[in-house]
Amino acid sequence: MKYILFSIAAAGVIPAAFFMVYDRRLLRITAFLIPLCALAFQQTAINFFSHELYRGTSRGMEVSLSYLCALVILLAILMRRGRLRLLPGAGSWLYCAYFLSCLVSTLNADSLLYSFFELWKMVMIYLVFLAVWNYLELTDDVELFWYAMGTVVLLNFPAVVWGYCSGVYQAHGVFPHQNSMSMYMSLAGNLFLARFFNCGGRFGRWFFAAAFGVASVSLVLTYSRGALACYPVGCALTVMLSLIYSFDRRKLTAAAAAGVAALLVFVVFLPRIVERFETAPEASGNTRLNFAVAAFNMMDDKLLGVGVNNWGIKINPPYTYSRHRDPALGYHEDYKDGIVETIYLLVGAECGYGGLAVLLGWFGYYWVLAARLLPRLAGTARFYVPAGVCGGLAAVYMQSVLEWVLKQQINFMQIMIVFAVVGYLNELRKRRNREALFRKKEETPAAA
Repeated sequence: MKYILFSIAAAGVIPAAFFMVYDRRLLRITAFLIPLCALAFQQTAINFFSHELYRGTSRGMEVSLSYLCALVILLAILMRRGRLRLLPGAGSWLYCAYFLSCLVSTLNADSLLYSFFELWKMVMIYLVFLAVWNYLELTDDVELFWYAMGTVVLLNFPAVVWGYCSGVYQAHGVFPHQNSMSMYMSLAGNLFLARFFNCGGRFGRWFFAAAFGVASVSLVLTYSRGALACYPVGCALTVMLSLIYSFDRRKLTAAAAAGVAALLVFVVFLPRIVERFETAPEASGNTRLNFAVAAFNMMDDKLLGVGVNNWGIKINPPYTYSRHRDPALGYHEDYKDGIVETIYLLVGAECGYGGLAVLLGWFGYYWVLAARLLPRLAGTARFYVPAGVCGGLAAVYMQSVLEWVLKQQINFMQIMIVFAVVGYLNELRKRRNREALFRKKEETPAAA
C-alpha cells in the first residue's frame, strides 16, 4: 500500500506543478510542507534497495514527500519563469566540492551500493536547497519556513509529553532519535528566540515565543548531554548579538524574562539532568575514544578516505582500524561496532582530510555569511534571521563535535533550508546595493 501511494504521489508531480503555475497559494502550501514533513518523515518516505540492519548514515535509496514537494516547486518555477538557479551563491559551489570529495572517496569503498545511498541523499537534500532558494527569489516569503518549523515544534510536543509521561527516559517525539530532536530544537529554538526578541506583531511574537519555549523544554527532555551544554551558548550568543546590533530597553526586559523562564525550567529538571551526567556509563566515554582513534587510523591510512557511508564496514573485522581495542572487551571476529560520535571525524574517516576541510569550509561559510549580514540588516525587519542563525549554527556545530546526527535526513534538510535563506538574503542585499549604485550613477550626470 505504501508503494502504491508513493507511486500515485510521484505521478502527480507534473500535474501539481502545472496547477501551481496558475495558483501561487498552492506553491506556498507546498513550500510549507517541505519542513512540515519532518512530523512524519519515515511514514512518508520510501527506501529502495533498503538495508535497514546496516549501521551507517544511509540505509537505502530514500525518497520522501519533502523531496517530492521540492521537485514540484522547482518544476512549477521553471514553467513560470523559464529558468532556475542551479548553483546559487558560493555556498552551493562548496557543497558541490564536498559532494565531489564524497564521490572520489568511493574509490576506496568496500560497498559502492552503500556509498550510493549517501550520495543519493545528498542530491535529494540539494533539491530542497534549490527549491527553497528559487521559491524565495520568486516570492521573498522568508517567514514561511520559520512558521513551518514552529508548527513542527508545536505539533511534536504532545508526542514528547506522551513519551515522557509513559516513562521514556530520553524523549524523542516523532524524531528517529533523541539526539536528532535535540539538534533540531537547538537550531529552531535560536531562530524563534531571535524572531521573538527582535520583531513586533502580536501574533508573530507570541507564536514564536511559544515555539521557543516548547523547543527548549523538548530539548531538555531529551537529556542529550551535548545539546544541554551547547544550546545555552547558542541562545546567549543570539541575545548578545541582538543587543549589540539593535539595542533597546524592551529587549533587556525580554532577555530578563527569558532568563528567568530558562532558570525555572532548569531548576525543575535539574535532578534528572544531574542524574544524566552522573550515571553516564564509563564505557560510553571509552567507546567514543576508541572510535576517535579508529577514525584517525582510517584518515592516516587512506588519503581519500575509506569510502562515504562505508564506516560501518571498515570499523569491523577483518579490517584492523580498531586493533587498539582490547579483545577481552568484545573485539573479535564477529564483533559489530557503531558509528563515531562526531560528524567531523566521520567525514574525515570516510572522505579523507580533504573532505573534512571542505566540510569545515562549507559550514564556516554560512556562519560567516550570517555574521556579515548582522550590521547590514541591523534596524530592518529581517535582522533576526542572521542573529538567530549565528546562535543556532554555533550550537549545532559545537554539538556536532559530540554527535553525527547532522547527517540524518531531517537535520540535514533543516540546515539546508537555513543555508538557503541566509544565502538568498545575502544575494538580495548585494542586488539592491548594485541597483542603488546604478541609480546613483544615472542621477549624477543629470544633477550636474
